[in-house]
Amino acid sequence: MTTLIALALLLQDSEFKCADGYALKYALTAPEKIEDGKKYPLALCLHGRGGNSTAAKVLARDEMKKKYPCFILAPSVNRDYSWSGGMGKAALPCVFELVDDLMKKHPIDADRVYVTGQSMGGYGTFGALASRPDFFAAAAPVCGGGKPADASKHKAVPIWVFHGADDPTVPVERSREMVKALKDAGAEPKYDEYPGVKHNSWDKAYGTPELWTWMFEQVRKK
Repeated sequence: MTTLIALALLLQDSEFKCADGYALKYALTAPEKIEDGKKYPLALCLHGRGGNSTAAKVLARDEMKKKYPCFILAPSVNRDYSWSGGMGKAALPCVFELVDDLMKKHPIDADRVYVTGQSMGGYGTFGALASRPDFFAAAAPVCGGGKPADASKHKAVPIWVFHGADDPTVPVERSREMVKALKDAGAEPKYDEYPGVKHNSWDKAYGTPELWTWMFEQVRKK
């Protein structure tokens, strides 16, 4: 089941034609009430290899929409793609085209754009930060990884990393090395590692109320 199908009852399904001709499918939901003259945060939620985006589902719950009114963007790619490359064509350039287009059409606060994702989406989260280090207000990669050499690029972005200590799919070392690289670069990342938890650390991560409070408090540093 892809993210797009999984969220079909919650979000609006659409398609965006990228510059290279690729038709990127995505689901977008807007705040329940949009006030004139007011801008709202955007949460970019990147699914895992299996197509699941737990973050988007959590944010789309009624109680969450009331507490954190925001635009929720959940793009969807097939197995020929991965967000930042490595396991297929890199989809992030197309995702950024979509985000730029949506920001022109909707009252999105450019200083409160957040990115999160699980597994492949966790890698995509780190990849998104490296691609646009001055774009995001905060990030939350879950059971992912990145390139330690890129840590200095996005050290100013508040980041909360999550991983299961017994993850057999994406070794916990992938998050540990990114956290270390960020600290070595002078950043102060938050890191939660769950003992005994395997690859589904997203259940605990996205079930942490403090994560969302922290995230929506962040404003992009100028």
